[in-house]
Amino acid sequence: MSEPTTDNRQPTTILVTGGAGFIGSGFIHEYLKKHPRDTIVNLDALTYAGNPKNLNGVDKKRYRFIGGDIADKKTVREALKGVDAVVHFAAESHVTRSEKDPDIFYRTNVRGTRVLLEEAVKAGIKKFIHVSTDEVYGPIVKGYFNESDKKHDSSQATSPYAKSKAEADELAQSYFGKLPLIIVRPTNNFGPRQYPEKALPRWITNLLQGQKAPVWGEGRQVRDWLYVEDTCRAIDLLLGKGKWGEIYNIGANHRPEMNNKTVVLKVAKLLGKPESDVELVPDPRPDHDFRYGVDTAKIKALDWATGKFEPQLKATVEWYRDNENWWKPLKSEAEKLYK
Repeated sequence: MSEPTTDNRQPTTILVTGGAGFIGSGFIHEYLKKHPRDTIVNLDALTYAGNPKNLNGVDKKRYRFIGGDIADKKTVREALKGVDAVVHFAAESHVTRSEKDPDIFYRTNVRGTRVLLEEAVKAGIKKFIHVSTDEVYGPIVKGYFNESDKKHDSSQATSPYAKSKAEADELAQSYFGKLPLIIVRPTNNFGPRQYPEKALPRWITNLLQGQKAPVWGEGRQVRDWLYVEDTCRAIDLLLGKGKWGEIYNIGANHRPEMNNKTVVLKVAKLLGKPESDVELVPDPRPDHDFRYGVDTAKIKALDWATGKFEPQLKATVEWYRDNENWWKPLKSEAEKLYK
């Protein structure tokens, strides 16, 4: 999503919720580069994972920030004024945090989504993208879930985080017919500006500090590593070509699949660290989801494809190596989650 478009449509104003976070900020950067006539309003509560520095370098003439909570009707109503489309990223998103404080996950992910949907209908929003997650399907030993495989409840999800997102997903589906709405279910995103509590940036920053990179259990858990720019391109594509009232999986579908130990060893190699710097530690959730997998045929039919994992991982590692001033102030707070 790097080359500007040359379409003749009217300029669009998009409300991005959670735009100071990891994926949201990536979307704002990429969207404004590609669509030089459009503007973005960013509504973000700036919780611990929302960082204003993530928006450094955006075109301030076409970008406006509103600090506020998506669960507050008045704030959302004001933010939607003059807006044509909504891309809803805002969510509490860490599984471990959800186990310690599930209430805040339900407040933001479920109640906040309900408020946003209600107000979007009242505001006459023309396009609405709800960003869900592959974790609403729960784990799968082999094979891949397609978009119709989610049950109409949260029973497949296995953590408070995933259950709150599953309920938000159901809320969004209930607005098919009331809003021009698309639901996307991306897999495990990675890339620059990801808060260092998440596995990949935690491994990278630990190794950069001369510490061990901890891998739970034997490191055999399988995740589908999706580069954040690929996610952003998919959402941009769906804003223009997606079918409203539909659900789209977004995933990398690596062949062969990679388990966590494989990925962290690649990181260590990129940083010139020995394999002994990767440390297997007792798994605090030994019964947690072992593997996720989604069928991406539907979005690939729209001519979307991912980039190659190896250069994407290299670019991510290099970003953290070159931006210590971004992650070092966050590192000690992020590590508290694991103590």
